[in-house]
Parts: sequence; structure tokens; C-alpha cells
Amino acid sequence: MFFSEVLEGQPDAVFGLAGAYQADMRPQKVDLTVGIYKDEKLHSKIIPSVKKAKELIVEDDFLADYLPMDGFAPLLELLGPRILGESFWKEAHGRIYSAHTAGGTAALRVGGEFLAQEVTKIVSIPNPTWPNHRGIFERAGCKVETYPYYNREKRNFDFTGMCRGLEALPEKSAVILHACCHNPTGLDPSLEQWKELSSLMKRKKLLPFFDCAYQGLGDGLEKDVAAVQLFAKEGHEMLIAYSCSKNFSLYCQRVGALFIIDENSAVKLRVGSQIKRIIRALYSNPPEYGAHIAAYILKNENLRKEWEMDLDGMRFRLKSMRDLLVQRLAAKAKTIDFSYLRNHKGMFSFVDLDKSQVQKLINQYAIYLLDNGRINVAGLCMENIDYVADCLIAVCET
Repeated sequence: MFFSEVLEGQPDAVFGLAGAYQADMRPQKVDLTVGIYKDEKLHSKIIPSVKKAKELIVEDDFLADYLPMDGFAPLLELLGPRILGESFWKEAHGRIYSAHTAGGTAALRVGGEFLAQEVTKIVSIPNPTWPNHRGIFERAGCKVETYPYYNREKRNFDFTGMCRGLEALPEKSAVILHACCHNPTGLDPSLEQWKELSSLMKRKKLLPFFDCAYQGLGDGLEKDVAAVQLFAKEGHEMLIAYSCSKNFSLYCQRVGALFIIDENSAVKLRVGSQIKRIIRALYSNPPEYGAHIAAYILKNENLRKEWEMDLDGMRFRLKSMRDLLVQRLAAKAKTIDFSYLRNHKGMFSFVDLDKSQVQKLINQYAIYLLDNGRINVAGLCMENIDYVADCLIAVCET
């Protein structure tokens, strides 16, 4: 009686495909969907430095108690300088509010609710972007607009289109920016382009909201937050949603953070009071275990160096697989130039396919990817890369 009129919801674009992949019994199937890092054997193991930290804290006496609403403070004090830079963190600490959240998704949702309730309902996201961005901000009560990001004709970042889109936004609109390793395209603005975007957004009085989910997997830990640090130094008030899922392999531990750079310490206190009210109503407080692991790594010099080496290895593997895919495609393709894939960074690459081509890859060849053509490069290995290249050419050149 009560639920008879409930309609069936659309399956999630990412996790729905993961279920279909698991159910597929074909032996030569390839999973290029969910954004999880995998090694050469396609195992999604905890990276060595994190495994070691997990073992070292096993004897720690965790209190049978709740964390504060804004979470594990030691993690925030260690993450902040890694994202914003040591000097800025020290100089501006009194006006930066931070909250440890239940993953990067919760950081985005909490930030979205705060914007809708206190600042602006207009949030502009890139087109294309991570599919969950729209759902998060619409559920938070925001009116979601889009700005151009990808030029299909040239198969590159559409800087001109992005600037045009931002120019058209009303003052005080919030703008979602991928800090690095843009999902799904793998294309990022250059530092010079980021400088122009910073100037444009200051002039138009737009509010930057960085989504930083892949620090260390693009060009390295420092370079991957260069845009965030640039905007901070240039005086923007802004929000940063941070995820420890990929770079700490803490996917199921749900470790994230929200940082808000305010005008002054008085504003910080008021902002913090509202953020805590939102968190209290959503999930009350975040889990501690994963945050404790990440904090332990960041405060221990030897473990931190091991973690940085682990990230170097992950980044090298992603780049190697992408370069090798381009080589294999270049050697066999007759009519299509796939060299544009070399310009991509991080876990994802945007293979410019239409939905019918994607369905053909799934139905005929058991190669699973999102219907916009996004592939997870970490799903490639020496054993399957020739098969993937052959199937891409078969679909694209027929």
C-alpha cells in the first residue's frame, strides 16, 4: 500500500556496470569501469605502506566512543599542509575550517548542502564530469548548471569553452573544479590556464569548489595540487573536497576531508557551526580507523617516504599502460589517430566513443567501460592490452 507507487531507480553508471561484469561468465572479459587502482595482476590490494601502517596500529587502543562531528583532528592537521602548502597553512590557519568526512563524496555533499543553505544554490559542474557530481549537488538542494570542458572535435580540453561558460554564470555561483586528473577525460588545464581561470573567477566573483580525489596519481604530490595552492595564494575564498580513497587505497574505509578557506577567523567560526549542523543530520560523525591509518603514515617520516614511493610506482604503471595502449593502437589502426590519449593523466582516459560503440564492446567483446567512453587505465595489463587495442580498433574502424 505505502510503497506501491515507488518507481525503479536507474542503476548507478559505475557500480551498475561492475555488477554486470561480475555476472559475465566469458573468460576473456576486461573491467575498465570502477575507479580502483589495480596492479599488473589486476589485484586491488592495499598498497604496501598502508598495509604496514595498518599492522603497526593494530595494538592501538581505540576508545569505544564517537569522534567529534568534524572528525579526527590529527588527520586534518597533517593533510592541510600537503594540499595547501606548509607556508600557506601556517599563515592562513586561523581562517581555514576543516572537517574529516566519510569519504570525498561526503565532503562534496556536506559542502553542497552548506552552499545551498547559506551561500548560493547555483553550482556549475564541468561537461563532462564524474557522474555522481550532479546527483550529489541536486540532492543537496542546488541548481546544477554545466560549463564546457571537452572539445570532441579536437579531442582536448576546451579552455575557450570553459572560459565562455564561466563568464555567463551569475555572481556568487559555485564552480566545481577538478584539482587534477580530471574524471572522466584525464585532461587538466596548464598552470598558465589555471592562472587565467583564477583571474576570471575573481573578476566574476565566482566561488571555487575543488574536488581533489587523485593527488599523487597525475604529475606527483606537489604538482597535482598546484591549482589549489595557486587559487589559495591569490586570495580566493573556496572549498576543497579531498579523498584518501585512491592515493591511500582506503576505498572501503571512507576517509575524506572538507576544507573551507574563509575571509577571517570570525567567518570560520560561523561556517564551522553550520557545517557541523549539516554533518550531524547526515551521518553524525565519520569513522576513525581509516583516518588513523592515513594520519599515522603522514606523521611518520619513514612511512611517509614509503607511501610517496608507492604513489610513484602507481603513477608510473598508469602512464606506462596508457603509453603502451597508444603504441598498440598506433601500430594497428588504419584510419584513426589515437595519439590524443597520451595527453591524459591519472587513472582515467576518455576514449571518444558513442554509446552504440560502448555497447558493442560490452556485448560482443566483454570489455566493460562507461557509456561515455571513459576507461580505467589501471584495468589494463600486459595480458589484456593487445586484446583491448584490437577490440577498440574493430569497433572504431567499422
